[in-house]
Amino acid sequence: MVFDLRSFSFADSAEDGPPPPPKSFSLKELRVATRNFSRDNFFCQCVFGTLYRGHLADGSPVAVKRARAVFEFSKEQFETEVQVGSSVSAHSNVLRLRGFCRTKEELFLVYPFMINKSLRYHLQHRPDGSTQPLGWTTRMRIALGAARGLAHLHNQGNVKIMHRDICTSSIYLNDQFEAVIGNFWRALIMHDGNAKEGSIQWPRLKHPVGVSSSSQGEDSADSDSASPTDNLYEDVYVDTTYRAGRVELIAPEYLHTGKCTLRNDVHAFGKVLLELISGQPSAKLNALAYDENLSLEEWIGGLMNKNELGRLIDPNLQRNYVEEEAEQVVRLALLCANGDPTVRPEMSEVVRMLESQLLGHDHSSGST
Repeated sequence: MVFDLRSFSFADSAEDGPPPPPKSFSLKELRVATRNFSRDNFFCQCVFGTLYRGHLADGSPVAVKRARAVFEFSKEQFETEVQVGSSVSAHSNVLRLRGFCRTKEELFLVYPFMINKSLRYHLQHRPDGSTQPLGWTTRMRIALGAARGLAHLHNQGNVKIMHRDICTSSIYLNDQFEAVIGNFWRALIMHDGNAKEGSIQWPRLKHPVGVSSSSQGEDSADSDSASPTDNLYEDVYVDTTYRAGRVELIAPEYLHTGKCTLRNDVHAFGKVLLELISGQPSAKLNALAYDENLSLEEWIGGLMNKNELGRLIDPNLQRNYVEEEAEQVVRLALLCANGDPTVRPEMSEVVRMLESQLLGHDHSSGST
C-alpha cells in the first residue's frame, strides 16, 4: 500500500503576521479557565510543573502550565519562555504563548491546547494501544512541519532563536496532526550582545557521543578515544554555562565546548527524523550502532547498501510506507546529524529538500 503525500494540504509555512503580545492574566482568570485547577482538568506533569487544560473567556482551549514552586530554576524557565514568546513572530508550526501570570507564590504559562499531545507520546507510549500508530504520510507531514517551524525560529529577521531541546517531546501535534514546536524553556535568543564569531575546536572521537556505556553526560568523553588532531569550525555562536538538551541529541562541538550555534538544532532535528522513521529513541539507535563498533551513519549506511533499510523502519507501519521517500529522508537525517557541522544544511535548506522530495516543489521556490 502506497500513501500519496500530495493528497494532503500542508499548512502555509510563511509567517502568519505579527501576533498579539502575550497577555498578562490574573490568577482569577486562570482559576476560572481551569475550574480552580480541578482534578478533572489535570492533563499531565511536565518539567515546569503541572499542566491543566482549560478554556479562556472567549472559549478557546488552552494549556495552563503551573510551576511546582517559585524558585530560581522555575523563574529562569518562566522568563525564558516569556522572552521567546514575546520575540517570535506567528507561524503555524510554532507554539504561540497566549499569556502568563506571575504572583509572589505562583508562576503560570498559557499556551494553546494541543489535543494530540507530543510526538514522543505517539512513538513511545500509546498506552494499551489506545491510539493508532502514526501512518507514513502523517509522519512525513510532521517532518515537514517541524522543519518549517524550526527554520522560522532560525530565520526571522534580526531575531534568531536557538531552541536547544529539539526532540520528540518538544514537537506537539495539533488537531490535524500537524507539527507544532514548543518547550522553549532552554531556548536562546541570539542578538548582538551575546553572539560571537570565531573558531570552535573539539576532539575527534572514535565512537559517537553519548553511546558509550561509561557515558555520564557532557563531561564523560573518553579522552583515550580522541585522535591527535581536533575538529576546527568557524561560526557565530553563543557561549553557554551548561549544555542543554538530551546528551544523545546534542551536537559534538556544543557538547565539548559549550559554544552553541544554530547547527546544534539541525543535528538534533536529524536525530528526530530517524526517531520518526524508526519509532526508536535516538539512544537505542546509537547503541545498536555502537554494538557493532560503528558510527550511526556507518551502521545505517550498511543497511542501505545491503538493501535492508526495512530493518530501520518502524514495524508499526506494517510495511505501509514509500521506500523511495524513506531512503531520501534517512539520507537527509544523516546529513543533518553529521558530526561535522560544516556538512549540515541550514534549516531553510532542509525545508526545501523535504518539499522537493515529498511535495515535488522546485528547490528554488520552496518557502520556509
